[in-house]
Amino acid sequence: MIKWIGLWLCSLCLVFAAGYYANDKRPTVPSEASVHITNVGDGKDEHVSQEALPPQQGETKRDQLPKDSASKPDEISLEAWLSDKPKLSLKQIGALIISISTMGEQAIIDTLSSIDTSISDPDAAMILSTMVSRLVELNPEKAWDLVDNMNINLETKQQFRVSVIANWANQSPSKALDWYINNTSLTSGRLENNIYPLLIFREMASEDIDSAFQSIALLESENLKSAAYSGIFSILETSEQFRDTLTLVKRSDDKRLETNLISVWVRKDVESTKAWFDTLDDNERKNEIKRAVFNSYVNQSPSEAASWFVEHSSSENYQSDVEHAARTIAYFEPNTALSWAQRQTNIDTKQAVVTLLQGAVYRSPQFVEQNLDLVVDRDAKINIAHSVYSAYGYKSDQRARDFLNGFEYKSELAKRINKVESNLKRVN
Repeated sequence: MIKWIGLWLCSLCLVFAAGYYANDKRPTVPSEASVHITNVGDGKDEHVSQEALPPQQGETKRDQLPKDSASKPDEISLEAWLSDKPKLSLKQIGALIISISTMGEQAIIDTLSSIDTSISDPDAAMILSTMVSRLVELNPEKAWDLVDNMNINLETKQQFRVSVIANWANQSPSKALDWYINNTSLTSGRLENNIYPLLIFREMASEDIDSAFQSIALLESENLKSAAYSGIFSILETSEQFRDTLTLVKRSDDKRLETNLISVWVRKDVESTKAWFDTLDDNERKNEIKRAVFNSYVNQSPSEAASWFVEHSSSENYQSDVEHAARTIAYFEPNTALSWAQRQTNIDTKQAVVTLLQGAVYRSPQFVEQNLDLVVDRDAKINIAHSVYSAYGYKSDQRARDFLNGFEYKSELAKRINKVESNLKRVN
């Protein structure tokens, strides 16, 4: 495992450097720590390849090489680089990373203690990150102490601390958890504190999910427990794993936790989630689960999610479920919501349209204004128009006044606006 981490770090740093030198952009934070954060959960890595430009007429591939590439040696010692920190070639970076991977604990500590960690050069950040990761392999507690006392900006220090815990958890999640529980004075109050149990329990679950569940009781706060559960859920992939984990979750009798797990399952494999849902007995809890599935499914495919949602509705709840689905979608895709609602049959379409316009108004007041003619009921139209006026008013008083002046029931709307404003003044 440790050898794998070393190889991973090496390839990561080379990709980092390749991206920099190809694009001539210099990020100011260590990439290694960032990857540990972004790879947690459902995220997917994106790989971008760049092909070399063909040589121009009369030009050879050798002519295309950077002019200074031939003058740089393939290798450079860490001591030589630390003395004046010259710009490094890819081969030199690779050589330094290999060199650091063989350094002993005291050598790493001495070097990190003497290096100017306040510099923002990306080569230095990369070398610093590699040395920290090497020290985690050798002595995780010392790595934490050293990082926590570094003279670096807060954001970078947070990323390094997360990197220490992530690498430590990868090596030995149980030891990382023991340290975390016994050193709450060092971690509590940190902005990134909730990330630590997520990383630790993610690795614990990869080894033994039952043990991970039992260990959650060692955490003190509900926020930390929630983060730990998120870490466990993030490693689940198959339908069987999700079903087995649901059985464990049900023992806690925590419906919110069960809902969170179902949401993760939907994001990873909506079809197997729906197949599992069809096996449930019809009861009140199944209706709650249906909403949980929909609320996650709708972010992937709004219309499909809405149609699935109402397909599982009883006759007495069909209208309200159509309105719920339409209003939910309207909040972020109002056109999709309107098109879907108008295709539904055996419902009060006019009421469904009113509901979805109410759901869309604060994020999309212009869309609602353009579709006010779909509202037949006079009072309902004035109510929605009042919301449009308020939504416009958050950004521009002039835009709100223009809307009021052009509204067909201007006097009635103005009276309602004045009444609301008068009440607010009275309260204040």
